[in-house]
Amino acid sequence: MKQSLRRFGKICVSLLLCGMLLFTCAAPAIAEDVNGGGFDRPVNAHLTFNEDGEFTILQVADIQDGALLTTLAKETLRAAVEKTNPDLIMLTGDNIAGYVCTVGSLPMYAIRQFMEIFEEFGIPVAAVYGNHDDQNTAMDKEAQMEVYMEYDCFIGCKGVVAEKTVGSNTMKNVGTYNIPVFASKDSDQVLFNVWCFDSGNYNPDNSVGGYGYVLPEQVAWYEDVSNALKAENGGEPVPSIAFQHIVPPQIYRALKEVPKGTEGAITRNGKYYTLPDDVDPATNWLGEPPCPPNVDFEPAYAQVDSMVRQGDVVALFYGHDHINSYIVPYEGIDLVSSPGMTYLSYNDANRGFRTITINKADPSAYTTRTYTVEELFEGNTFRTVLLKLQSIIDIVKGFFVDLWNTKLQPLFS
Repeated sequence: MKQSLRRFGKICVSLLLCGMLLFTCAAPAIAEDVNGGGFDRPVNAHLTFNEDGEFTILQVADIQDGALLTTLAKETLRAAVEKTNPDLIMLTGDNIAGYVCTVGSLPMYAIRQFMEIFEEFGIPVAAVYGNHDDQNTAMDKEAQMEVYMEYDCFIGCKGVVAEKTVGSNTMKNVGTYNIPVFASKDSDQVLFNVWCFDSGNYNPDNSVGGYGYVLPEQVAWYEDVSNALKAENGGEPVPSIAFQHIVPPQIYRALKEVPKGTEGAITRNGKYYTLPDDVDPATNWLGEPPCPPNVDFEPAYAQVDSMVRQGDVVALFYGHDHINSYIVPYEGIDLVSSPGMTYLSYNDANRGFRTITINKADPSAYTTRTYTVEELFEGNTFRTVLLKLQSIIDIVKGFFVDLWNTKLQPLFS
């Protein structure tokens, strides 16, 4: 009870701070060189397998909240870390809702809301950006990265910075780097590798449109580092997985195209799709059409095509589509969508997290599972009550959204 009261007090203080922040546009002073020497920071973390010979990653997709996380969101993050006890926490974009952090230092406070929780656990954290981290946000992604890097637990870096400009529109991708996992604390042998890609926000080419993608400079960097790791590994590719936010366009080549009217099918560009026949519907589902870059925009295919050629990446994990969760094979690479955890944006009862576990005995394979929030809260009365209150809020919100869409909005159109 005392702990709950302390958290309630922190919420009150945070609300007061947020009110004060709305009246200022002054960004915090930021050190000019906190980048840890470019790519050195993830290397210096010197991650390795635990005593059981395993390495577990907790993927946190789409927190997508404002400058103040709700008590429920905070308890959800704590429960996920407590339940899974990971060796690395990977934030895969839309970490904040930039569209509600449009003034002053609100983006900084939004990041601090969850990073302070992770700092309590002392578990290494890495992050990539999503489209909403960089949507009318008061701090650009380089400035946001410096906020992340204030925390001892954060091992990411600015890494590769790539830009694409078309006319007056620019997409700037920040924070593409890799995290090697070593054989032991005293070894320099890389047994496994984690790729982190910024997949951008929105294609700056208005003639094409659509979501962002991994740019050629990032792909070239990936190939160079992949080849260097391969050379150090006796000519064999180092087994790897990759994380980013936006779905690669290859997903529509990997899904099964079906006739209109097929039960459970989703539709995109006039075509209909389901998961492949050999994918278990009990643990995989399509709650919405996947949202990659426009599928007829060929440059967006370069990243995954490169991974197929390099032969090191066994799975690419992403978020973005909050209510999808699936593992679909594509030319030797698993395309893996993970559920979002957000309470601010749309979601459903399956909001949750994914874990990925690598075994030292065979780093080329992985196991994975998802956790719903209800699973995480099982047996904890305080957290369960919070979840029930959120369910009531969702029902009321859904009623008014439906009322607006079906009854009120037509009156104004």
